[in-house]
Amino acid sequence: MKRTTLIMILLAIGGVALSLSVGPMGLNAPDQVILYLRLPRILLAITAGASLAVSGCVLQAVLRNPLATPFTLGISAGAGVTAGFIILSGISLPIYFLYLSGTAGALAASTLTWFLAGRGQRDHSGLILAGVTVNLLGASLLLLIEYMSPASRLVEIIRWMMGDLAVSGYRRVLYLFPFLIAGMVPAMLRTGTLNQFLTGTEMAESRGVNTVRERFFLLLAAAVLAGGAVGAVGPVGFVGLIVPHTMRRLVGGDYRKLLPFSALGGAILMLWADIFSRVVISPAELPIGVILSLLGGPFFLYLLIKKPRL
Repeated sequence: MKRTTLIMILLAIGGVALSLSVGPMGLNAPDQVILYLRLPRILLAITAGASLAVSGCVLQAVLRNPLATPFTLGISAGAGVTAGFIILSGISLPIYFLYLSGTAGALAASTLTWFLAGRGQRDHSGLILAGVTVNLLGASLLLLIEYMSPASRLVEIIRWMMGDLAVSGYRRVLYLFPFLIAGMVPAMLRTGTLNQFLTGTEMAESRGVNTVRERFFLLLAAAVLAGGAVGAVGPVGFVGLIVPHTMRRLVGGDYRKLLPFSALGGAILMLWADIFSRVVISPAELPIGVILSLLGGPFFLYLLIKKPRL
């Protein structure tokens, strides 16, 4: 446990140091470049990675599905539809409205998933089926928006869907931070409940857990975390899949340890993925979503073959 903690701290420190030096002139770059370009990007990667990882960790426990991700509730599709519609409209709006449109779409899709699951029938299987339905519906609407978009708008939509950590100043970090706190604190306070969910719904209820109410609050926390991250950096995937499983192998399945370590692991993964996205085809850079998909695809296949247990 101590060794794992030390390794992760060293990875985090190394990632921050390397990320500060990536770019023209390295650490000798002007202070303005480091303070207003590189440091905000690091903070955005850390907060977004932690949000997505904790969201996935919570969903895997509540839905009792090792392949659940923050997009299981239709979050990706909802965010893509609303952000795509804003981009297609061509309306000149402050950048915060694009962030808000992605977050609003993600939360709206999660809400629709909850109601489609049916009152009194919101077990893990019903929620997963409802989430798949919402994702398919959202994907169809997004295809329609892309078809109707002129070439310039289409490129903007596709680029947003691939994820983006390029930032000037601290606006995106300040935007995401309230969502991180609003989702992280309730999840951390319910680690005992998450442990109870792993024993099964009937067992949890026999121990006094109001499973319907707790499932709602935990899914809300997961949706807030993922929705805020998607609004700030776009619908990047696989962080919520890769990190919880990796941390579960390193620190065990107790959510009192797993949840904070997942937050740290998500921050580290996003940080190092961003570094690779900037150096692989330097001086150009790959979208962060491409790097994570290249990592997540094989990892997803590995999980399917191994059939991991929660």
